Amino acid sequence: MKILIQSTAILGLLAASIFAQALTYHPRMDQALWISNSSVLKCRIIQPIPSFGRAVFDRTAGRPLRFYLETVSNPMEQGQASLASVAPSWNPELEKTDLGLVKVSKGAIPVELEDGLSTRLLAELFKGKSPLFTRRSWYGDDQAIEVALSSITFREAYSEYRQCLALLMPVGYDQLGRSRVYFDSDLWELTPETLEWLALIAQYIMADTDLDRVFIDGHTDDTHSTSYNISLSKLRAEAVTEFLVKRGVSRNQITTRYHGERFPVKTNKTVVGREQNRRVTLRLETVGERISKEQRAKDKLTTR
Repeated sequence: MKILIQSTAILGLLAASIFAQALTYHPRMDQALWISNSSVLKCRIIQPIPSFGRAVFDRTAGRPLRFYLETVSNPMEQGQASLASVAPSWNPELEKTDLGLVKVSKGAIPVELEDGLSTRLLAELFKGKSPLFTRRSWYGDDQAIEVALSSITFREAYSEYRQCLALLMPVGYDQLGRSRVYFDSDLWELTPETLEWLALIAQYIMADTDLDRVFIDGHTDDTHSTSYNISLSKLRAEAVTEFLVKRGVSRNQITTRYHGERFPVKTNKTVVGREQNRRVTLRLETVGERISKEQRAKDKLTTR
């Protein structure tokens, strides 16, 4: 029993020694601030962490919630950090909750959490507790790094975040960036289902300031002659274009093309295949994608 008590005491002293050497990044009570950043495309709440960077809860249209720490200079060693929800100094009666280990990566975003654990952190902050990440530094085994969030002003920002979620689009670039609408044989009229989908696309285009171009391409199956199919694919592409323009999308932003039966995605020998080929595709291109494409074209010319 005496040996056990002595061993426990030694472990306690070692833990205290490590804690004493911890370098803590945490907003002071007079600095703690949560910032709500809202749009129909993205809902975020952000806390600046002095000398470290910031903590971000991000819910982007069409994607699940994620939490991440962002820093200019990452002091944490790659590996695993312990995550706990601890009582703040002004309310020490709250119980500490261990939330397990989380991955720590190199670079500007050392910690990124998926939907489930991100939601748990929101709940802990709402209770008034302080999520705490602990990991040793990359520059010394005896130097612990602690990054903590403050719950001060959180509830107000969280209320604005919830209001943003109610208005967030159900789909985003992942779903809308490359999409198709289909047509019955010999027809170019837009069905109610197609109109609903195109209305979402138009809403997204109007909201996303990073979008540069919209490419609309009409296609057919090979049932008729090439000239007939070219005309039919043109009518289909123009029907989609006109709907988007009526919804407020600039005509100058749209490139409309038509190809007849030239580019089938399935065999035209089956009913199902022909149904897949009677389509209009929509591709959204961001400013960044356009710049990257232009740069690749320049690089290709210089290597010739």
